[in-house]
Amino acid sequence: MLNQQKNEKQELLNHIHQIFQAFLDRDRDRIRELHTDDWVGFLGPSKKIERGIDDYMLNADLSLENFRGTGYEIHDSEIQIEGDLGLVFYVASYFMETEDGKTGIVPLRSIDIFRRRDGKWNQAGSHISVIPNAGKWGE
Repeated sequence: MLNQQKNEKQELLNHIHQIFQAFLDRDRDRIRELHTDDWVGFLGPSKKIERGIDDYMLNADLSLENFRGTGYEIHDSEIQIEGDLGLVFYVASYFMETEDGKTGIVPLRSIDIFRRRDGKWNQAGSHISVIPNAGKWGE
């Protein structure tokens, strides 16, 4: 039982890595595949509840159009699983190339909600935001 939960936690973390990588690869189809049709949540610029994959993909398309990601790092994560729901809290850095060719860092904090259907986890919601006035990690 303990090994099963450890494996499930790793599956959820791997899913988040896949989402980051899909954005870095600018793979819109893969980004879409990694989220449920009924996804709900808040993204960085959200001023309303984003409802459904179409709302999510509008934001994803803006990111793909405006940001040139060069890498990412997950600094810390906490994963909780209860039945067919998983919560993943994490703090990460998203590295990007700025318009003037320099490297910029976008510090992120998020809670991602996963739902398991037919034995497969998929992201069903998020609240992701840029960390204001980010200092050292873990402060």
